[in-house]
Amino acid sequence: MKMICGLFLKGRHIGMKVSIIDNSLCDSSFVSDVKPEAIKAYTDALHEFGVSYIEMTTDSFIMIPPASDMSKIILRMTSVRDLLYINSFDFAYVVVPAHLTDLIPKIERPVISELCLHGSDYMRVTEMFEKNFELDKVSMIRFVDDFRKSPQEMARMLAEYRRKYYRPIDICPTNKYTNAVSEAIAAVIAKSDSLTMRFGDYEQYAELQDYTVSLATLFGVAPSPQMIMALYKCGCLYAMIYGRQAKSSLDDLRSNQISPHYVTNVDKPKPFLPSERTKTSSYVTPPETKEKEGGELLYSKLRSMMLDADSAEELEQEIEQFCTQLYNKYGDKSGH
Repeated sequence: MKMICGLFLKGRHIGMKVSIIDNSLCDSSFVSDVKPEAIKAYTDALHEFGVSYIEMTTDSFIMIPPASDMSKIILRMTSVRDLLYINSFDFAYVVVPAHLTDLIPKIERPVISELCLHGSDYMRVTEMFEKNFELDKVSMIRFVDDFRKSPQEMARMLAEYRRKYYRPIDICPTNKYTNAVSEAIAAVIAKSDSLTMRFGDYEQYAELQDYTVSLATLFGVAPSPQMIMALYKCGCLYAMIYGRQAKSSLDDLRSNQISPHYVTNVDKPKPFLPSERTKTSSYVTPPETKEKEGGELLYSKLRSMMLDADSAEELEQEIEQFCTQLYNKYGDKSGH
């Protein structure tokens, strides 16, 4: 399950043995006229962004084209009826929540056993694990929690479970405001195998977009233009299939500015069109509460991701071309 996922910058690769799982397609509240091709394009963009596996429910699965690559899809089990799909397709993994554990013997695919730690008694959780791990098909443990712990505390907890149960560990933060930097650091320290996050705008999930900022801060490097482009693709397609924006600290990366050497100018109004920007002025305003905890850090993280002016201009052109093609292909309401 271990795969290299990291950041690329001018030929340099900073990697971590951590797989990234995106579970945004567990939300199947698509717009009424969503096209399967748009969902497939969204999953492709997530892979470009660095996602190893995409988790989804059966409601989302039936919306993707039949020829999709099953080796990168994780099906999330929500009821016994899902057994009809689980054993008919070659999914990479099947996520089984704790309340469906009894169905594991009927599953013919590798299983990720999901257990929520919210307010749970440690001994009871341990008993559940021991029950699960009598079954050979359990390939990975997923901890679902808000993880309001320090990176060191998280690392100790994850390492303890790995030593006891000899299974890879996946962590799924359910607190949108959990410091994603701490998550990344903890995963590295604990040698966690997987992180499950959610692209988009959700109150109860750490957002995949912000994980990029975390990696950039953690390793002191900026994502490549290709990764920023993939991020923008994800945002556009997410808005198209869900009818809402994927808000995050990176969501306005393009609309604010992209280049690092721009001089901050808080007096000029923020432009609405890319063509109104110049290479000599900036419209990225430092947070009003820079003195507050995290304010200075967030601004530094965003600045650390910026590109030089030439790369920014090239990326801007690619984004414009992508948007034109995207809305011509999937945004035609006439259905042609």
